[in-house]
Amino acid sequence: MPFLRNRPVPLERLPDGIGPEHPHFWQKNTPASYPAWLSRITLSTERGKPVAYALVNDLPSLLLLVNQGTIIFHPWLSRLDNLDQPDFVLFDLDPGRATFAQAVEVVHLLHDELVSEYREAVVKTSGKTGLHVLVRWKIGDFDEARAWSLATASHVAGKLPKLATVEIRKAQRQNRVYIDVMQNARGHHAVPPYVLRAVPGAPVSRPLQWSELKAKLDPKQFNIQSVPERIRRQKRDPMDLFREFR
Repeated sequence: MPFLRNRPVPLERLPDGIGPEHPHFWQKNTPASYPAWLSRITLSTERGKPVAYALVNDLPSLLLLVNQGTIIFHPWLSRLDNLDQPDFVLFDLDPGRATFAQAVEVVHLLHDELVSEYREAVVKTSGKTGLHVLVRWKIGDFDEARAWSLATASHVAGKLPKLATVEIRKAQRQNRVYIDVMQNARGHHAVPPYVLRAVPGAPVSRPLQWSELKAKLDPKQFNIQSVPERIRRQKRDPMDLFREFR
């Protein structure tokens, strides 16, 4: 809930379950048939078409959307009080044909770079094969956020040219980890902490302490069965860095 509140939220719905034999679709516009008590925010697309995004601001709203087959929530990086300014910047590390251990090596170098710039960051599994790094962003719009994140990612990739890349084209990445910063734009979105992913095993995008991030870590261990108990046992939520979300 804290990571969805007051953000436009595109929904990824799988009402008949996961698998290629079941329909899988995205929903941005909230149908008029949904209850009137579900909060909405109407925004215009680049072509001027109005879209009524759902706002997941309370538990009944969350449960309603889950009951409609929503498995994955994709909130914006900005909130209603200032939709043009993100409150965090996302680095999405996609291993592609590289290994998860190699992604871990890259993300630790990225963390060192962020520490050298006095930037506060949290790392989490993406819920699939990659890693996400969330960096607090207090001043500047999306253009500034993307420019800074691309410069930082390029600097890291330059230090590990055989291991990391910012190359958008998949054919040019070879076996390198892709450091993706393209989601840092108005209207783009990212999976939030603790969200389920619609793949076998029901993995979870799990925030981690930096000390937990080791080469032998298996992101599949964080799933719908294991994560609730891990949350109960943890002494501190890594996402406490973003206390204002709560």
